[in-house]
Amino acid sequence: MSAPRSILKSLGRSGIAFLIGLILFIIFTLTGHDGLASLVVICMIVPGFILTFRAFVWVKQHSLWSLRNRLLVVYALMGVLPVALLFVLIGVSAWALMSELALYLAGSALDHRLADLQNSVHRLQSIPQNEWSMAVSHFAEATQNEFPGAAFYFKDQTGEHRYPANSAPVEIPPGWGDSHGLLVWKRHFYGWAHAQLGNGEIAVLAPLSNQMIENLVPNLGAIGMFETETDKNNTAAVGAVTAREKAPGDVDFGFDVSGKNRTDNLQPHVPPAMGRFDIPVIMPATRNHFHLETPGKTYTAVIVVWSRPSAVLRTLFSGSEDIRGWLYDTVIAVAVLFLFVELIAMWIGVRLSRRIMGAVNQLYNGTRNVIHGDFHSRISVREKDQLGELALSFNQMTENLERLLVVEKEKERLQTELEIAREVQAQLYPKAAPPFGGLKLTVRCDPARMVSGDYYDYQEIGKGKLAFAIGDVAGKGISAALLMATLQAALRAQITSYQPVENVCDGDRTLDAATLVSALNKQIYAHTSPEKYATFFFALFDEQTRRLSYTNAGHLSPLLFRNEQVTPLDSNGTVVGAFPWAQYDESCLTMDPGDLLVCYTDGITEPENAFGEMFGEERLIELVQKYRNREDSEIVAIVLDTVRSWTGSPELHDDMTLLLAREVQTA
Repeated sequence: MSAPRSILKSLGRSGIAFLIGLILFIIFTLTGHDGLASLVVICMIVPGFILTFRAFVWVKQHSLWSLRNRLLVVYALMGVLPVALLFVLIGVSAWALMSELALYLAGSALDHRLADLQNSVHRLQSIPQNEWSMAVSHFAEATQNEFPGAAFYFKDQTGEHRYPANSAPVEIPPGWGDSHGLLVWKRHFYGWAHAQLGNGEIAVLAPLSNQMIENLVPNLGAIGMFETETDKNNTAAVGAVTAREKAPGDVDFGFDVSGKNRTDNLQPHVPPAMGRFDIPVIMPATRNHFHLETPGKTYTAVIVVWSRPSAVLRTLFSGSEDIRGWLYDTVIAVAVLFLFVELIAMWIGVRLSRRIMGAVNQLYNGTRNVIHGDFHSRISVREKDQLGELALSFNQMTENLERLLVVEKEKERLQTELEIAREVQAQLYPKAAPPFGGLKLTVRCDPARMVSGDYYDYQEIGKGKLAFAIGDVAGKGISAALLMATLQAALRAQITSYQPVENVCDGDRTLDAATLVSALNKQIYAHTSPEKYATFFFALFDEQTRRLSYTNAGHLSPLLFRNEQVTPLDSNGTVVGAFPWAQYDESCLTMDPGDLLVCYTDGITEPENAFGEMFGEERLIELVQKYRNREDSEIVAIVLDTVRSWTGSPELHDDMTLLLAREVQTA
């Protein structure tokens, strides 16, 4: 006896009251005293709350002293919501299942009845037409058992007939053929079957009476049909009457196509409830049907089953109705209790979360200080536990942030200087090609980084003479940009201070490309580090003679597009800035109208795709040849966009520069 006394003592008065209420609830529920059971549940709320609070205090004192266990409790409570949603899903799925079962039972029963009409017509098809009159009377008497008021209409060699003779005359439009199903005539629903045999035809029209509809599935509930609003308009369009008409031999039934008073007709036939939660449910579904006036065209009707879950289950399964109703109420009561428990658990979870968050309040305040820029904020470490380690980690993080802030400021300063360098380099490039007759220049440079190591320049030299150049400095970034600036300054200084010498091409005294590049090579070598060099292409164009003289110092050979031929230009020497003793030659050619000279850097031909394959000179030639008749600026854009697409990368791996020189006819 000591064990029960110990349990009762630990429960206390509230626990004993709750236990007694639980026993009374079970007894009243089993004996069918639902009102007393509900009253007991109300009385159990206060002791249940007190008992829950005491249990929480006990669990807190014995199990929730560690941070790990508290977090486990919080995580467990966070999983309550998914479980509740799962139960809701189960409830909705159960209702949907009941609906589908009820509609399936009603629809199957109706299809079975309509199939009987079709079988009657098919059996008449196998009988000679001269014997139809005798056979129809036999089949009509058999059909009256399932469809009171059913009428047969047939046409043979002797004319049109109907049975019974007092049936309403029906004019069947041509074009029906073999068909069966639901049919609307004079705003009433009928069972319908029709067959065509040679010059004869057979049809049966059976009104759907109230009694027949209700007896489709006994004890299931009320079953009815009506047309949708759209189909009512269609009915009016084919001449159906708007008021209820009753033809001779037509029997009354609860639903016409408009569905008038369908709620009043259905509600009295709903099965009695097996419990307080056995609520009536309307279960609609759509069903196709015909109109007599429009052969072969289908319309939409709504079949409605007003029943209860207990009636659906009773139709499918056998067993005691009292036990079934009690089980149904028990499931609903457990679901409601489960929801109540989940709400209480959610409240407890919020309380526990707030208490845990209080333990990390200092960490929160420290992070807020960091957000406002106070990186000197530190958290005092009082205990060597998990929270203490967290505070220590926060202090280390703020120290690292202080160091990173210094680094970031230095990076911003460098970025600003780099932006200034980019703007300065942009000023070094020529703004626009000179208005020079005979040779049209178009150029574009896309740097891989903020600043570029590619170089291009052009300048008018005297009357009717144009100098242009393109180069590629070894390396990328700031160092390459500085060498590019040095190269440009040296080139312009050489052009400005040149002395005319004997030209090897035509004997005229003019600027010599080879001599200029040789002087440029020595100057770059003298004023830069030994590892710095650049590939360089320099050309001079004379508008009067259309003569182009050039020196290619280790640069990729420019491509001359003339008619359908593509000719690479000569290379006359090595790179500039690497060897002071390097020698350079000069080559000449005459530009014909329409010639296109394409100068480019290795950023155009050397980019690789995902398979490691370079874009290559052949693809460049093919691309320019394909679009050479377009505007030069459009050709440049197409080439650069194609190279970017080839790499499949949003970032460039090398500077890309493309210069087009097109010989144009001058007036």
